[in-house]
Amino acid sequence: MALKTIKLSNRDARRFLLDHHGLGPDQPFKGKEGIMDYIRRVGCIQFDPLDAAGRNAELVLQSRLPDFRPIMLDELLYKDRLLVDGLDKVMSIYATSDWPMFRRTRDNAKENYGNLPEIAAFTSTVRQALKERGPLLSRELDSNIKLDWAWAPARLSKAAMESMYLWGELVIARKQRNQRVYDLAENHLAPELLAAPDPYTDDWSHARWRVLRRIGGVGLLHPRASDAWVGSRFMNASQRSDIFRGLAEEGLLIVVDADGLTAPHYARSEDLERWFASDPEKRWESVPCRTSFLAPLDNLLWDRRLVRELFGFNYTWEVYKPAVQRQYGYYVLPVLHGDQLVARFEPGRTKGANGSRIIVGWWPEPDLVWTESLETSIRLAFRQFRAYLDCERIEPTEGALAAEPRLEQLVNS
Repeated sequence: MALKTIKLSNRDARRFLLDHHGLGPDQPFKGKEGIMDYIRRVGCIQFDPLDAAGRNAELVLQSRLPDFRPIMLDELLYKDRLLVDGLDKVMSIYATSDWPMFRRTRDNAKENYGNLPEIAAFTSTVRQALKERGPLLSRELDSNIKLDWAWAPARLSKAAMESMYLWGELVIARKQRNQRVYDLAENHLAPELLAAPDPYTDDWSHARWRVLRRIGGVGLLHPRASDAWVGSRFMNASQRSDIFRGLAEEGLLIVVDADGLTAPHYARSEDLERWFASDPEKRWESVPCRTSFLAPLDNLLWDRRLVRELFGFNYTWEVYKPAVQRQYGYYVLPVLHGDQLVARFEPGRTKGANGSRIIVGWWPEPDLVWTESLETSIRLAFRQFRAYLDCERIEPTEGALAAEPRLEQLVNS
């Protein structure tokens, strides 16, 4: 059966992706409802605790919502309970209404951790403590036993509470900085949600759902291996290819052949239909280009080969590389201007009590040409970035100014 295929120019493929993520000329996502709308579209945003200029999830949202403030995300997670922290693409944030879809993930965690003798013996202690004392940090439970755990040995209380969280018996009541304060899920989530069955009756139907969800998470994807498929370890590339073809034959996916791509990619039919109906040519040509600063684990960047082929931009998050091996910096944000990735910069803080904000480094792309409109757009982007960070000034370091003297005037005006 012939699959529905469309041909896009390189420019239009880029613009489709950017519009899909709310990174186009207009900003359709606003306020807390805008956060929900975006996460419903892409399935999840990735959480990471490192905080150079806000955490990754906050950086994702500030690039899309002109009015985003971190308190909005906290309220949706821990007050409104419309969002939940959980495993999707590694640790992520997704809509609480998706909780039933991840029953397999939670059951797998229960199978992996619930039968460990030390953890099985300690879970009743955790339950009793939470019932008597309310939400707790793991360090607030006494435990002299240490286990080999995740990255490093950990106290039994930490391992047990984290395990119970992964299998869904606990949820995060709130964050204390980056530390999880746990509570019983039944105190925060509706009983009917906790009792809801897995809507997918077999592994194959669940895998189809995961593929559709992950394609929507990026916008365009190929079944070949990439970081976009992290968290779907039950599927290999061959299995994904079979699912892609089946979904395309059903009309749920469309094959996209775009200039610059070394292989055809796929998009969800609903996403392409929405984009074509939005009159993209008129929208992109009728307003000035805007500039956004992207998160290092931004959904747009999940498939680095796709970004390289469409945008001509090589990006690697170098946070885990030794300093001497880094090409750019520790925590570097790509700079998007219009439909091009034009530069990257590293935000940071100074040591000390005030923790003032700085720009550690700035690296323009080789073909960057400064224009009056580009300067205006970057000035507006930094103004919005300062508001998001709730700081009056961001000071470029000498190294950043040596790379781009214009930053002196652009960052704080």
